[in-house]
Amino acid sequence: MTKRKGKAALAAAVLTMALHAGSLQAADEASSLEGASISYDMATGVITAEGDVLLQHGETRIAGAKASYDTKTQQGEITGGVIAVSDAMRLTADAVRLESFDAIHATGGAEVTKDDLHLSAASLSVFDKDRYVAEGDVRAVKADKTFTGARAEFTQSTNYMLIPAGGTMRTADGTFTADRMEGWLTEEHYRGTGNVHVVSPPRSFEGGGDRIDYFAKAEDGKGKCVLDGNAWAYQGNNMLKSKHLTVYLANTGNLASTFGQICICKQGNGYRR
Repeated sequence: MTKRKGKAALAAAVLTMALHAGSLQAADEASSLEGASISYDMATGVITAEGDVLLQHGETRIAGAKASYDTKTQQGEITGGVIAVSDAMRLTADAVRLESFDAIHATGGAEVTKDDLHLSAASLSVFDKDRYVAEGDVRAVKADKTFTGARAEFTQSTNYMLIPAGGTMRTADGTFTADRMEGWLTEEHYRGTGNVHVVSPPRSFEGGGDRIDYFAKAEDGKGKCVLDGNAWAYQGNNMLKSKHLTVYLANTGNLASTFGQICICKQGNGYRR
């Protein structure tokens, strides 16, 4: 084992590792590890660092108090006020474990920001800088919408949000809760399954059922809310119940402010107001 102090150890360690099969040189991008104190085990290929640690790989930079990195497997761990930056993404946590540079797992007050996404949770994994899996007191803010739940999965390339174990979506227009929630954010299509409940105080509207599909953008330029299974809809003093209800929305994509502007269609012979 070799142990050096200061940044001079970096050059020695990298040079030594470059002479071995398990070097810090990845297939397409170089990696480096800096620290106030660095140790390198030539037998195992594991390098450890303490004090102002900085691990770099291509455009990815991960800073912390301590780090260990296996040059053979390209797996590692960074602890102590970790800050990871890669392109437009910024991740902070108490600890980060590298399965690879394309699979980063953060624990302890994990938070990530990228573009208009802000995601926080007890633990957070990032795959290919595109897919996020968060668990434990999850809060995700995407543009003007806030999602909360025990677990959330978000894929940025497809703009798809999944909250599989119960959650809530909040907007300026109201709240949407369900046992399972999905959101296709580009299409503004949101689906809730199991104990679904929608409340919109600005519209004096409330609805629920076993399943709801909310379309902010429909083919006719209007939005609609489709409620199935023990469905009910309420606005003002008016209430309807059915196995299937469709609530058409105003041209703005919001629920109409008066009941007379809403068409509620009952499956079968139909009901219209």
